[in-house]
Amino acid sequence: MSADEFDPMIERLFAQAPSLPDEALFLATVKARMETRSRWRALTLTAAGLIGGVLAVREGVNINFTADGDTTLAQGLRAAAATAQGAAQSGLDGLGLQGLGVGSLDVMNGSGMMAFWIVAGALVALMAAGVAKLSQDV
Repeated sequence: MSADEFDPMIERLFAQAPSLPDEALFLATVKARMETRSRWRALTLTAAGLIGGVLAVREGVNINFTADGDTTLAQGLRAAAATAQGAAQSGLDGLGLQGLGVGSLDVMNGSGMMAFWIVAGALVALMAAGVAKLSQDV
């Protein structure tokens, strides 16, 4: 059989996928799984958006929901801010910005807005990287 006869024969064999006996059951199972995951995804994204919105409004308006400032949540936020400050400071030191006056970054002082904007900027950068990776895959 020559190459000219072989190619059309292969194209005819694979032009249409064979139907399987349990195709309807398989499609119903996949559809049910996708709907369930879609519901969970919508619920998770809605909850994350609401929590993020409440935190953003709280930081923007600077309302204190607790009577005292020494709650476990406040201590955790202070620890996270100290960690972020240490990471940012080491990053600035690694870039050689210590001697330029830029190296004195203090996240702990103030109302936490600087920490909020640092985290928001990091999330935007992560989303941009994800979009770039997704556009390369498509």
